[in-house]
Parts: sequence; C-alpha cells; structure tokens
Amino acid sequence: MTLTMFCVVVGWFLGGFTSGVAGFGAMMVALPILTLGMPPAQAVLVSCIVGAPSCTHLAWLYHRDVVWADMRWLWLGCLPGCLAGAFVLKVVPMHYLQVSISLMIACFVLLQILREKSVWRLPDSKASLLITGMASGFTNSTVSVPGVPIGIFVVLKRWDKDRARATMSMVFLLSCWGTLFSQWYAGLYTRDMLYLALGGIVAGAGLISLLDRIVPHLHRIAGV
Repeated sequence: MTLTMFCVVVGWFLGGFTSGVAGFGAMMVALPILTLGMPPAQAVLVSCIVGAPSCTHLAWLYHRDVVWADMRWLWLGCLPGCLAGAFVLKVVPMHYLQVSISLMIACFVLLQILREKSVWRLPDSKASLLITGMASGFTNSTVSVPGVPIGIFVVLKRWDKDRARATMSMVFLLSCWGTLFSQWYAGLYTRDMLYLALGGIVAGAGLISLLDRIVPHLHRIAGV
C-alpha cells in the first residue's frame, strides 16, 4: 500500500502541475504513473475519484469564457456517455479500452501537427456537440481521459485558447462528476480506492490551487 500511495501522490502531483500550467492534461500525466503501483483498471477508478474536485476547481477558474449555448449540448451528451462507460468498464477487458484511447490520442497529436497547414474547420452543429460530449463522458468513465475527444473537437473548431480552455474545463466538470456517480452506482469502488484517492486529491488539487496564484504573475512578468 505504501508504494501504491507513493505512485498516486507523485502521479497526481505531476498531473496537478501540468493542469495548473496548461489548464488540462492532469489525468494523461497521472494515469501512467499510477499503473506502476496498481492494476490499470484500479488506476482508472482512483483517477476518476481524484479528478472530480480538481475539475471543479478548473471549471471555476475558466467559467467566464464559456459559451453556454454550446455547453448545453455538450453536457446533454456527456451524461449518457458516463453511464455507458461505467457499465462497459465492468464487461470489456481494459487492454481493449487502452488501445482505443491510444488511437484517439495518436489522432489528436496528428491533428495538432497538421493544424497549421489545414484550412478545414468543423461546421457548427448540435450533432457534433452531442457526439463530442458523449465521447468525453465515455472515455472518462472507461479510461479516465475525457480530454481527447473534446481536445480533437476544439482543434477542429479552431477556437481561440480562452474559449477552448473554458469549454474543456466545463466538459471535464460534468464528465468527472458524472463518472464518479456512475461508477459508484455500478459498484466499482472499494474503501482502499477512496483512501488512495484522498492522497491524490491533496497532491493534485493543492498544487493546482498554488499554481493558480503563481502562473498569472509569471505570465505578467514574461509579457504573455
């Protein structure tokens, strides 16, 4: 248990640092480190518990730039995705889910590389918002990485960084809390997971709060 808690604290300390600086990416950094001390399925569940309070803090930081007309449809798709993911996690082997999210991450990286050369923009539609919200909820419930679907979406929409960051943080908010309640309802949590998650919450949320005070000052000094 000592090694496992060490991995949780270190993983979420680094994840909190990433999220505090960039506004996203905590779970993508923390999850691989957690798997050094526990099975991947347990690492996903612990990360989902830790992610809920951290995502709440980020949503509060960036809510001023949210376009609520978009958020309604993203949130409407997100909750069914969370519920579906929680039950899929009970029956589908973890390695299949990991392969699928790896392909999505590869797609996201490729889009980032090609972004400057591409002129195509994803048209506005309620369907694209619903599908993206559902995919974000599903990936959060199954592999604890809600940022890939919404990340691909905002890249294709070509939104400015403030709107993109605010939209992502609000999707994270609902997907994380929706996942938490969905997984709890599906009976996936144990007392040990809650104990481990507490260490991650202290390490991750505490660092995010600290960086929230420091990073704006660094930006002003650098003239950003």
